Amino acid sequence: MNQITVHMTKDTLYDFLLFHAYSKFSGFLVNILGLAVAFMGIIMYVTGKTGTYGAVFCFVAAAIFLGGTPLQLKIRAKNQVLVNEEYKNPVEYVFAEEGITVKRADFVRTYNWKQVERAVVTPKTIGIYYEKDKALILPKKDFGDRFVPVFTIIAAQLGQSRIRMR
Repeated sequence: MNQITVHMTKDTLYDFLLFHAYSKFSGFLVNILGLAVAFMGIIMYVTGKTGTYGAVFCFVAAAIFLGGTPLQLKIRAKNQVLVNEEYKNPVEYVFAEEGITVKRADFVRTYNWKQVERAVVTPKTIGIYYEKDKALILPKKDFGDRFVPVFTIIAAQLGQSRIRMR
């Protein structure tokens, strides 16, 4: 039996939320829009179509587009760790051939491997999606010496095609 205890932190959750937001096409588009507004400001200023205030306005708008999502996610991660029972207290995860069992306080649930859609590996976490936008978030630091055995189970059950490494 392979078991880990997860202690979620706001930084770890933020890392996962950033991945989740920017791995979608909409996250890519927000970045492109921000860069386009910045370049538009530069081009308009250099060609004389706008003055200093116009260029500054474009740079402020670009900063809002580029920095808005990370700032919102930082705040969301902090709030979620404070209020969400899944993140506020330690949670036990047991990895077995049948699936992943989650245990916390008076809550126990097993996610069968057939339910799991995919897993993603970010710099600080492993996210195991059991629905399109719902995932079990496991900080790598909480695996300790159990990382190889647990990840071996995940990889064997999901197969290479359902695991994305970043």
